[in-house]
Order: sequence, then C-alpha cells, then structure tokens
Amino acid sequence: MKKSSHKGPVAFTLVELLVVVAIIGIMMSLTATVLRDPGTGRTLDSGIDLVTSMIQEARATAQGNDTYARLVIADDPKDTARDSRHLRYMVVQRLKRNAKENGTYDASAVDTSPGTWISTSAGNLLPVGVYFSPTYSRTLGWAENAGTKVAATTTRLSSKARSRVYYFEFDEKGRFVSPGAGPASPSQPQRIVLIHARRGTGRNSIDGLVPLQLDSHRRPVGAKGIVVWPSGYTTPMRTQEQVFQN
Repeated sequence: MKKSSHKGPVAFTLVELLVVVAIIGIMMSLTATVLRDPGTGRTLDSGIDLVTSMIQEARATAQGNDTYARLVIADDPKDTARDSRHLRYMVVQRLKRNAKENGTYDASAVDTSPGTWISTSAGNLLPVGVYFSPTYSRTLGWAENAGTKVAATTTRLSSKARSRVYYFEFDEKGRFVSPGAGPASPSQPQRIVLIHARRGTGRNSIDGLVPLQLDSHRRPVGAKGIVVWPSGYTTPMRTQEQVFQN
C-alpha cells in the first residue's frame, strides 16, 4: 500500500512564538517612548520645517506688499495654560503703510498708529514639546557683533491687547534685518534654535522652559535650528556644535 503524502497543518514552534512576542514587545516599547516624549523622533524636524516655511512666508509678504514683514514669536511667561502659546505661537506680520488716494501704498509714509504691524494669518503653533529658544538664537560666533540676542518688542497679536514678542524682520526686498542693523552696521547671520522642553522653573530652566535633557555643558540635548542669512535665505544647522557655537 502507498503511504499518504498528505501532511497536517504546519504549527509554529515555541521558539518562533517567543521571537514574535519579543519583536512585538520591542515595537510597543519604541512606540510608547515616542508617545511619552513628544519631542523625540521627527517632531523637532517638523518644527524646523514649520519655521523655515514661515520665514519664506514673511519674505514673500514683504516683497509682495513692498513693505517690511516679520516672523513673530509670542513671549508670555505668564501663559501657563495646557495649550500655552509661550515661545510656541508664530505668526507673520507686515508693516502697514499709509494708503494713497488711488488705493496703492506709499512706501515712504509709515503708519505710526497702534496697528502699525498687522498679522497676515491666524498663525501656527510649534509641535507639542518643542519651543523656540531666545537664549540660543543669537548671531553666529564668527560674525561681527557675535552673540547679539534676537530682537524683541511688543505688538498686537489680537484685537484685545499688545503682547511681548521676539521677531525676525525682512525688508521690502526680502532681506533679513538683524538687530541693530543700519547703514554703518550691516545685517549679520542669526540662528533660530528650537529645543525639546517643558514649561517650568528652577535650576535647569531657560526662558521659563526646562530642557528634557542636558549635556555635560548643561545645554539642551538634540537642539536643532536654522541660520537666517542677510540675503534672507536659510540653511539648516546639522550638529550641536553649530547650534551652540559662541
């Protein structure tokens, strides 16, 4: 008699099952880590992409309206709400000019009313756990007037009140105007630095923020940023040395 060649269903061995369970456990652990720390993974990269995009929007606004424009970042340490906008909310504003009778703008006549700077959009928030760092957003270490802090002022972010803000300004040609720039002092390249942090005070706090991790020099680990050049163009900073150079 011929032996049957039919075989029963193939079953997994105990070792194979254990390997699958271990792989699933590793994947779940990695996912939990990313969810627990919103500043990891690609979140900071998304923040850099957003800042870069809004810089381009500010330049286009300045050129399109033949006026000055700014990328404005809210500075409100008292804003401790869960969805706080402190050092996370960004909006593009343009300088309002007095209008001629024909409806065009007079580039030589600046409107000095309280609404001199007007927002051109609703604005955007950086990803959760990602903040703008005014402390580290200084001119490049080798530039003239190196270490100059980012420009700050007050402006009307809403119809209710004026707010403290940091800003990056561009002229009608889309060129970057660094703090203190003028005929005798040309603009200098400046950094825009983002860090992983949470709101808080204490020994490790910076600008009302507590970095999630510090290196041996007590600087935020994983910080990233871009350089804004006098031309208005931007380039990424890819290393910690570039971000924190003096």
